[in-house]
Amino acid sequence: MYPPIRRNAMIRPVHDLTLFLAAAFTLVYALILHTAPVKAEKMADGKATPPAQSAIILRDPDILPDSVQRMRRAMIVAAMTGEIEAMRMPVEMNEIPPIISTEKTPDPIQHWKTISGDGEGREILAIIVKLFRAGFVREAPNTGDEMFVWPYFAKMPIAELTPAQKVELLTIVPPDRLKAMQAANVYNYYRIGIAHDGTWHFFLDEDM
Repeated sequence: MYPPIRRNAMIRPVHDLTLFLAAAFTLVYALILHTAPVKAEKMADGKATPPAQSAIILRDPDILPDSVQRMRRAMIVAAMTGEIEAMRMPVEMNEIPPIISTEKTPDPIQHWKTISGDGEGREILAIIVKLFRAGFVREAPNTGDEMFVWPYFAKMPIAELTPAQKVELLTIVPPDRLKAMQAANVYNYYRIGIAHDGTWHFFLDEDM
């Protein structure tokens, strides 16, 4: 006679197999849940626009290349004379006149007189001085397109400004312009750009 078959001996292998399958299913499901978001994140990152980063604020003019210092100095000296005609010298230091308007301007001096609140161009001279007193940023460093831009606000989201930086900005723009900038989260007033070789590229009011 065969020995009697114990009921528990048949149930245990089945029970163990069930536990094994349940554990395996749980592991696979967990891997799927973990992997799916990673793939989605990678796909999203590939299509998304990189977030804007805060500009590196520079304040020491001594770090500027000699050619940039020379142009900056010429513009400040001309502005401090109080006579808009003195700006002809830095303008003529360029082979090509700097961009000062979105429209054609045969005579930059006359253009500045026309748009200046006082009619003599002195408001424009004051703006130049104020811009150069602010910090600046260096764009495309160590390339042929390297440019130094004043003020640094031109390359920073307004929402990132500290209270102290907003006070500094108010030394350049009137309060109503600051409110508009905060609403748009972008600086849209005058800015100056000088290339690494000393070429004065632009002096523009982005809101004009």
